[in-house]
Amino acid sequence: MIEQLQKKLTLLLSSVSIFLLLFLLGFLFFFNRNSLYRTMRNALSSAVTKPMDRSTSDSYPIYQIFMKENGEILEHSGEDFFLESDTEEKAVQDALSRIKEGKESFYGSMQGGKLQYYCKKDAPPDRKTVYRIALTDFSKEIGNIRQLSIVLFILFFALSFVIIVLSRFFVRKTVAPVKDAMLSQRQFISDASHELKTPLTVIINNVGNLQKKIENVPALQGEDAESIRENIRGIEEMSGRMKHLTESLLDLSRLESWQDRGSQLENVALSTLIEHECMYFEPLFFEKGKSLDYTVEKGLHTLGNENKLKELLSILLENALKYSLPPTATVLSLKKKRNILLLSVSNAVEKELSKEEKENLFKRFFRRDEAHSGGDGYGLGLSIAKEIVLMHKGTIKVESEKGRICFHVALSEKL
Repeated sequence: MIEQLQKKLTLLLSSVSIFLLLFLLGFLFFFNRNSLYRTMRNALSSAVTKPMDRSTSDSYPIYQIFMKENGEILEHSGEDFFLESDTEEKAVQDALSRIKEGKESFYGSMQGGKLQYYCKKDAPPDRKTVYRIALTDFSKEIGNIRQLSIVLFILFFALSFVIIVLSRFFVRKTVAPVKDAMLSQRQFISDASHELKTPLTVIINNVGNLQKKIENVPALQGEDAESIRENIRGIEEMSGRMKHLTESLLDLSRLESWQDRGSQLENVALSTLIEHECMYFEPLFFEKGKSLDYTVEKGLHTLGNENKLKELLSILLENALKYSLPPTATVLSLKKKRNILLLSVSNAVEKELSKEEKENLFKRFFRRDEAHSGGDGYGLGLSIAKEIVLMHKGTIKVESEKGRICFHVALSEKL
């Protein structure tokens, strides 16, 4: 449980920190990129508003083309050291394709963005419609943008690794007091359960001896004898329930300890185990006017503890036996989906689970209202079931709809 808490907190802290880091680095990248594009476009748009024979930008080399709407070049001027022999013609053709779409002014790019241009319609009163194109070399800036992206990419992974390491360190430091408190609590429960088992066993044995002796005492007859028997039966029943409670608490403590240190699991024939348990429970359902229907896929195995898996199945079937309505059927199924074994136990109930009950159902000592819980038990069965599933690195969840309640258990298949 402590390890799972540490993993969840580390994942949460790392995810939030990495998300903020990604946002910050992304902001820096797009801010610098957009700043370069904005400066370049301002230079191009400024160039087409000035005479073609004047210098228009100190930051970018500008080459301008003055052409008719059919593509005939009337004039060109400016720096052309960055242009290849056919670049001017390609720029005109690219601009004409955009002009045919009805655009009067637009930005364009060529050669993977290394050449950028701006085209604007110019229609003086005494002349036919003409267009001015201003081109510039943007290859250096494209290289800078790529280098920046590589640097930020490497920085992201390096800082992410540092964040994960630091998150694990600080989470362990933070959780350490909680871990010590839980270990102390677990040790207290284990010690108390051990200490209580001995006197309870003595009480139960003495009650049994008293019952035998009362039957052999001739003087104890009539109402007095029956009253004593009732008192003894009450002591016996309460002692038995207390013993069951202490054993359940001890079982929970052991299960949590196994989770933290990792138990030794073995190959378990889950299909065979479930079939045997269902055959044992069938008469119990029949005695209460109920039935148990089960469908088990053959030959399924898992890594686990056979006794604990039997206990898990017993808890789920006893729960169904206790709360299902006669003469309805409890339905159990085991099937494989990919490499996951899916076990489900479903039974009809008088009242479906509320949202709050579904959230608290696996908590210790949680019981539904007395009218639907039967009034007995301590609410530890499903808590133990959950710990057994977690011990096997599986998941358990509950659904309640259409007058039925269904427990779903997922375990890994042994390959």
